[in-house]
Amino acid sequence: MPRPDRFGCRGAQFHAFFMEIHCLPVEKYDWLKRFGAANQEDDSWSIEKNNGKMRCFREKVEIPVDETSMLHGEAFSKTSPTTHMSPHPKSAKNVGFRDLVNGGILQCLEAASLGMPFEVWKTRMGSYRTETTLEAFGNIYKQGGVSAFWAGTGAKMVESASKGAILLFSKEAISDSLLASGVGETVTGFAAGAGGGVCQVVVMGPCTFLVTAAVNGDKSISTTQRIKSVYAAKGIKGFYPGGSAIAFRQATNWASRQGFTELVRGQFKVIFHGDENAKLTVAQEAGSGIIGGALACWNHPFEVARIQMQTAAERGEPKQSMIQVFKTVTKENGIGGLFKGIVPRIGLGIWQTLFMVTGAKLVKQALDGDKK
Repeated sequence: MPRPDRFGCRGAQFHAFFMEIHCLPVEKYDWLKRFGAANQEDDSWSIEKNNGKMRCFREKVEIPVDETSMLHGEAFSKTSPTTHMSPHPKSAKNVGFRDLVNGGILQCLEAASLGMPFEVWKTRMGSYRTETTLEAFGNIYKQGGVSAFWAGTGAKMVESASKGAILLFSKEAISDSLLASGVGETVTGFAAGAGGGVCQVVVMGPCTFLVTAAVNGDKSISTTQRIKSVYAAKGIKGFYPGGSAIAFRQATNWASRQGFTELVRGQFKVIFHGDENAKLTVAQEAGSGIIGGALACWNHPFEVARIQMQTAAERGEPKQSMIQVFKTVTKENGIGGLFKGIVPRIGLGIWQTLFMVTGAKLVKQALDGDKK
């Protein structure tokens, strides 16, 4: 897609504007009319302003690049926020089934590749906090070989398909609405990410519980047997131990991943192109995702709390609140215990951000480009 400039240029020949209500001096109105911009007489009217005659209209405009200098100044003082710079959607109505499908596919690809091994490694360290990073990796391998790094994959695929669809759909809906309201990209990234993360908790609670149980619980029990056992003993709520920690984690996870990535993208545009409205290359987009995903791991204590709460539930231990879990972990392992597993978590954070933030953006751009 060609780089957009301050007027939203999407190609070499034309600038595209979506106008709500515009009042122009008559001579400029006539100039626009020559290009078919204001050609609906039924949708225009005349007014008197500042002792001069103005012509008002509501229309979508395409104007040659070399003529845009005539449009600077007060003529476009009343343009919609959607006319500025990037091709932002006009509303969340653009979000639909495509986002559900893309989200599910991207999240499954993320998990089936490196996402699952990072998840298992991180979960092991969050539970066995006396093990070092390499010891945890080695012990996983000793217990089941390479396949041990994909323990609980069945539940994870169900989780990934559902949470990916929910994340992308809700995140894009919130993002489109905020951008259409004129909110900046960085603030929108944090807000949309947080909203999408919270929406994920509905499906993530049961699925992360089953994955954690598969890694830290009785290895002789299948996932199906574990589901039947938990449901018979505690019903639906038995699948949501650590729900508060998951909600905090997911909200801060995706708020940080989306927000930090957008923040870095903005800096990259200026650093590499000297233009805050420039289009980044794929490599630069990936670099933004890597940095954003790594920075998002500041919330790792919530992840340790989630693992501890779900592991305790699997073992039948007394239920603790998130604050009580923090106190228990720091008492047993010090402050460092809250950051056990940070290395695989950074790897997982980067990997998920590349798929669900950077990848989702690139896929959307490609699909939108195909429509033009």
